Amino acid sequence: MNPVMQLAFDYVESTNTVVFLTGKAGTGKTTFLQQVRQDSKKKLAVVAPTGVAAINAGGMTIHSLFQIPFGPIIPSGNAKPEFHYSAEKKDLLSDLELLIIDEVSMVRPDVLDQIDLILRNVKESVHPFGGVQLLLIGDLSQLSPIIRDEEWAMLSRYYTTPYFFSSHVMQKAAYVRIELDHVFRQKEQVFVDILNEVRNQAISPKNLEVLNGRHQPDFHPPSEELYITLTTHNALALQVNKEFVDALPGQEYEFDATIRGEFPKDAYPTETHLKLKTGAQVMFVKNDSSSEKLFYNGKIGTITRIESDTVFVQCGNESKEIAVQALEWTNIKYQLDGQQISETNAGSFAQIPLKLAWSITIHKSQGLSFDKAIIDVSEAFAHGQAYVALSRCRSLSGMVLRNPIAPDNIIGDPAVGHFNERAKLLQPDIQSLERDRELYRQFLLSELFNFRGLKKKNNGFEELIPNLHNEILEVAEKFTRKLPANDVGRIQKAAAYFQDKLKEAVEMLHNQLPGLIGKSNEKAAKADQLIQWMMTRLSLMGHFSKESFTASVYLKIKKNAQAITTADQSHSYVKALNAKPNEKLFNQLLCWRDVAAEKNKIMPNMVLSEKTIAAIAEKLPPSIKALGAIKGVGPQKAAQYGPELITLVRSYQQELKGPETEQVSLF
Repeated sequence: MNPVMQLAFDYVESTNTVVFLTGKAGTGKTTFLQQVRQDSKKKLAVVAPTGVAAINAGGMTIHSLFQIPFGPIIPSGNAKPEFHYSAEKKDLLSDLELLIIDEVSMVRPDVLDQIDLILRNVKESVHPFGGVQLLLIGDLSQLSPIIRDEEWAMLSRYYTTPYFFSSHVMQKAAYVRIELDHVFRQKEQVFVDILNEVRNQAISPKNLEVLNGRHQPDFHPPSEELYITLTTHNALALQVNKEFVDALPGQEYEFDATIRGEFPKDAYPTETHLKLKTGAQVMFVKNDSSSEKLFYNGKIGTITRIESDTVFVQCGNESKEIAVQALEWTNIKYQLDGQQISETNAGSFAQIPLKLAWSITIHKSQGLSFDKAIIDVSEAFAHGQAYVALSRCRSLSGMVLRNPIAPDNIIGDPAVGHFNERAKLLQPDIQSLERDRELYRQFLLSELFNFRGLKKKNNGFEELIPNLHNEILEVAEKFTRKLPANDVGRIQKAAAYFQDKLKEAVEMLHNQLPGLIGKSNEKAAKADQLIQWMMTRLSLMGHFSKESFTASVYLKIKKNAQAITTADQSHSYVKALNAKPNEKLFNQLLCWRDVAAEKNKIMPNMVLSEKTIAAIAEKLPPSIKALGAIKGVGPQKAAQYGPELITLVRSYQQELKGPETEQVSLF
């Protein structure tokens, strides 16, 4: 990482300050996102405003994770939009520590306010976003929110601009703006300077002249040079691609996508019915995940031949064709796995990772890089379009302008310029990092003495801890009102007090819970969560009753304690309810059944059902006759499998009793 990226990473890892990470096109914003996903120790989720952006970022759409409607959302301080969430969704959001929003330039302010409201409600916290840190990644000089006139007519009563920074929560939340300034995509300084001026909507006459020097009317690229045309309108891009592919001779091949589970249509990376011909100019729409790295998202090539399920593509002067077969994209969802937020595959889209590439819209080109491009922004209609189109090119020499660019084609939004100027004052340094680290320490200290989670998880078991309200909740609330952030002695005494009270509560629970749970799996699961919460908090209180409070130690102990309580399920009420009699023998019998099925080339259930296996393990039949009397076995299977099964039962019983047991006849 360069120093600016390192500062951004330190902010993400060691504070809970909202970070707005921005930068010109090609400065490594996507690379930084992937670095955080890989290296962050926080429980995180990645979201984006559109399906394609979410798939590219390796996350979910904002609307999917938070179940937010697509239309305008009128701000309402008393609403409870998360009321209909499942218990699993609430638990997931309760454990969330870091939310990464990619392509934040396209996020409306009402959406960000809704996220804030949901997280504050779920976390039962007055802090912006419920104390969850946000990493907002994007460039406001690129594509802006898509919002219809009638939608803005409603929202303009509450917001001054359609951008995320006009949200009510961003007026209250402390945040820093970190700008990546090293351009990796373009190497020519002249081109970098031109792009900077276009980005700032202030291109000089001299640089406009240099840029328009790339105008070549009636330009027709040589067949061996792979140019892609960037247009402002989708209909024009589709028309160009259709005309070119129809003009090619030879057979047309159609490849059908395989879609499984949940995969939103707006996230499809290419056509579901992909029609290709030999000679077609195509673009890869996925990175090569193999060690060879033969292609990347945005690489242009020409189809040389098509054989069955394989398309062969030649890219430029590369000596070797690339054999392309169907690849899979996954639509992830987040779930709470024990005490960790993990990714699960909600659905998949499998298809040849190509699309016709004589033309593409500027909107769909965001995030891509091209060696050779024909650009037409003479009909640009939105803020940032010209800058996005021009910055897709790696070099000025690889660009051809279909029409000259006039100053009024470079459309900017004064509100963005004004915000960027003000936000420069929020560029942090080492001193501000240390200040925000201390604020994060104080936030975590308040979390140590926050018992709202205990109150919530104790719902349904109130009579088991009769002194919870008076001796824990009320005392904690009074203590945190005037939290002695730097008084080590008082903090240690408070931790010792709550450690004693929690020990008493845990003992009460262990003595009384089994009778209260009965045979309810749901109640047993809640009991397990309650015990896990208290055991984790006991570990923390035990440590800080003797040692000074630091953020790093708090997070480490909390993580270790959660891992231990999750892994040690020996006292789990759910496990106890669902435990099968003689479970070790039950598992041994399942293994024997799999071997017998393989040997006889039949399905395992045709040997014995799992229910029958459980009955054998429970009843421990002493003979083949007794085995045959068990429902699901019968005389025939008893005769066929009896000797092996009774031997397993006897071995298990001998193991329980010890080596000196009397040998008894199988019959």
